[in-house]
Amino acid sequence: MASLGAPAPQPELPEQNCEYREVQYWDQRYRSAADSAPYEWFGDFSSFRALLEPELRPEDRILVLGCGNSALSYELYLGGFPDVTSVDYSSVVVAAMRARYAHVPKLRWETMDVRALGFPSGSFDVVLEKGTLDALLAGEQDPWTVSSEGVHTVDQVLSEVGFRKRTRYFLSSRTQLELVLAGVSLLLAALLLGCFVALGVQYHRDPSHSTCLTEACIQVAGKILESLDRGMSPCEDFYQFSCGGWIRRNPLPDGRSRWNTFNSLWDQNQAILKHLLENTTFNSSSEAERKTQRFYLSCLQVERIEELGAQPLRDLIDKIGGWNVTGPWDQDNFMEVLKAVAGTYRATPFFTVYVSADSKSSNSNVIQVDQSGLFLPSRDYYLNRTANEKVLTAYLDYMEELGMLLGGRPASTREQMRQVLELEIQLANITVPQDQRRDEEKIYHKMSIAELQALAPSMDWLEFLSFLLSPLELSDSEPVVVYGMDYLQQVSELINRTEPSILNNYLIWNLVQKTTSSLDRRFESAQEKLLETLYGTKKSCMPRWQTCVSNTDDALGFALGSLFVKATFDRQSKEIAEGMISEIRTAFEDALGQLVWMDEKTRQAAKEKAEAIYDMIGFPDFILEPKELDDVYDGYEVSEDSFFQNMLNLYNFSAKVMADQLRKPPSRDQWSMTPQTVNAYYLPTKNEIVFPAGILQAPFYARNHPKALNFGGIGVVMGHELTHAFDDQGREYDKEGNLRPWWQNESLAAFRNHTACMEEQYSQYQVNGEKLNGRQTLGENIADNGGLKAAYNVSGPASPPVAEAHLPWGRRVLGGDGGQALMDLPPRVQPQAYKAWLRKHGEEQQLPAVGLTNHQLFFVGFAQVWCSVRTPESSHEGLVTDPHSPARFRVLGTLSNSRDFLRHFGCPVGSPMNPGQLCEVW
Repeated sequence: MASLGAPAPQPELPEQNCEYREVQYWDQRYRSAADSAPYEWFGDFSSFRALLEPELRPEDRILVLGCGNSALSYELYLGGFPDVTSVDYSSVVVAAMRARYAHVPKLRWETMDVRALGFPSGSFDVVLEKGTLDALLAGEQDPWTVSSEGVHTVDQVLSEVGFRKRTRYFLSSRTQLELVLAGVSLLLAALLLGCFVALGVQYHRDPSHSTCLTEACIQVAGKILESLDRGMSPCEDFYQFSCGGWIRRNPLPDGRSRWNTFNSLWDQNQAILKHLLENTTFNSSSEAERKTQRFYLSCLQVERIEELGAQPLRDLIDKIGGWNVTGPWDQDNFMEVLKAVAGTYRATPFFTVYVSADSKSSNSNVIQVDQSGLFLPSRDYYLNRTANEKVLTAYLDYMEELGMLLGGRPASTREQMRQVLELEIQLANITVPQDQRRDEEKIYHKMSIAELQALAPSMDWLEFLSFLLSPLELSDSEPVVVYGMDYLQQVSELINRTEPSILNNYLIWNLVQKTTSSLDRRFESAQEKLLETLYGTKKSCMPRWQTCVSNTDDALGFALGSLFVKATFDRQSKEIAEGMISEIRTAFEDALGQLVWMDEKTRQAAKEKAEAIYDMIGFPDFILEPKELDDVYDGYEVSEDSFFQNMLNLYNFSAKVMADQLRKPPSRDQWSMTPQTVNAYYLPTKNEIVFPAGILQAPFYARNHPKALNFGGIGVVMGHELTHAFDDQGREYDKEGNLRPWWQNESLAAFRNHTACMEEQYSQYQVNGEKLNGRQTLGENIADNGGLKAAYNVSGPASPPVAEAHLPWGRRVLGGDGGQALMDLPPRVQPQAYKAWLRKHGEEQQLPAVGLTNHQLFFVGFAQVWCSVRTPESSHEGLVTDPHSPARFRVLGTLSNSRDFLRHFGCPVGSPMNPGQLCEVW
């Protein structure tokens, strides 16, 4: 009907489907099709006319979502429906359509995102869209399992156009179609419920336990079932048994090197934060909270960032004296450049300097200096050149490309960056491997600045530290804690023998690494090529908003946490979590009393330390007090206009915060993680365990989940963090958080004997033919094993016998300890948290259909927390850098040491999950 311009060319397709969600793709596509005929998704108006016209009235106010360059709006006008408003978030196509149909002034064209429409409620009678929602969901990995962000996006659009949730008068306010859909949904729910009941009867006929048929139980049962691999015996490979289905259903998302339940939950939290930050009615009494939105919006200004290109960083480099790679530079200003790069902009060339609690005097803060200066994840990538030739080549290509983007000379840039790489290789040679730094007593060295100057005389330390901690006044007698005296001494020698031009190139390269993420798309593309080689990631399709939420979290995490907590956190969850920690602490303390290898003096000190552990749950209180929150970020200037400048201001602000801490005592309000973080930690200098609100969600915890799952999820996490107080590093700190020898020699020798067993056990595991480093992962392995036992473990002959077990995977075994080998170790009686809860509250109802007792469910819940997929390259990186074992062996290693697991699943000695020897520390 409305054929204008040349025939429509075949549009250039995106490299990945998820690019259909990005405005940059559509802008470029429409620029290329400016004079072409309309492109019609799913057919033109004539294809739908017979369906539409009976439903439309001439006076209807029509809104067309995602109009693109379709002729639909014009054809509606010609068909007798003149009141048409069309929106698209590509300003390119909106301008083109206004020009194309300028002869029809009644047609209105607006640049708007369908997720944030700016029309008053009730503005339209009819809303039409062809493919817009499809584009929003284009990045989904599985069409049958839409992500929480996808669901949220569609819900957001429907809400914007008038399909709003109703909380009252449900039936009276529904249309006939809605009632029909509601009826169908209820029928399907009834059928599903019937199936679960039938399956529950089929799989578990124990009349002594009732089945939970609440909506929550049915939903969680479904999630567990879809994650299981019923074809695998739990005694052969419990990780595959628990996670095989999950792995099949979760292909690695584009741009990710690994994917697990932590990543999935963080993505959900990010979607919530996005909604809060994009709230057009945002109104807060806290200036810090208002800063979060300004910062986020500055990050979203992609057109402005692209327009500026590399110029902001070029200007910054010129400001601090130039860069030999790109042009003139000041050859006599090593100290000035070092102060700017490491002080003002917080990069870490050669070493890192920070202020934190003094490990031997935990009530005071002190300046601390440690090794640093490598860009690649580990020294191994530099030193094992044969195995890492591809990575080193990709890194040099990346260095050259960034140098060229910043104005480097084609004839010399690669050679100069090669010299920087060679300097990093020399740094890697003197860098101490992490597995040789686990004895904190040995690497801690306290000295004055004057003594540090004598140790590493290549630079003026008093001048450098005074600049870093300005306006504080420092003297030669100021104490400094140095971790790695040999490293600093050798770094000083390396600086003295390196040419000034190479030193300049290396220092500015550190600044470039720090700041390029704030620049235009060319820098991002260069990094993606390196990451593909380093981690095996495919081209990233992460939407810009997700990057900007992460950046906002890094910059203003506690102000963002205030918004998150107020919107999502159930305060009763805090009380419940405190009760769980109390149970777990009691279990751990009771276990200490049963250890046969620990002398009484050490045991008593260990109990006192366990009792003194301070637990922090949810969030620090100050974030809900606007004045206190504003004080934290006072002095940090944030505007909507310049993302790059906001980042520079952040680095400068963090340097001032560091200086401010030096003369103050450590505070419990200073958390190391923001409330929205999906993680937890133990801090030895405060002897505290911290569980942010972000992790107090499913699958780790939910109020309506069975307690077996909560104890197997967040309960084990709690036990893990508590056990860190007694791992190979945490055990060096006393109950006050001070690093000092408080163990008797005989107990220390026994502890090392027990940990040697675990170190050897994990060193035998392999990933893609590469062995784990049992020494590097020892602390986390101790915590994994101790955490599981603290959350739930009954050992030795005091355990009640297990009746004949009916196992749904086809094996019938007798309960008990599963073999005499388990009795070779001394019997241990350990009250445990989940069992204690059962004694107090009685047995829980069982989940329908899963065919697991609640005791077995505990272990399945624990294992499914660690379901994960990962690229081979990322797996290698984890083996050489991560203090945690790979997810698979966090499950297999821990459970093969668990008497309860072996008993409840009936795994005989000699089966893969029961090799016959248990390694136990706590």
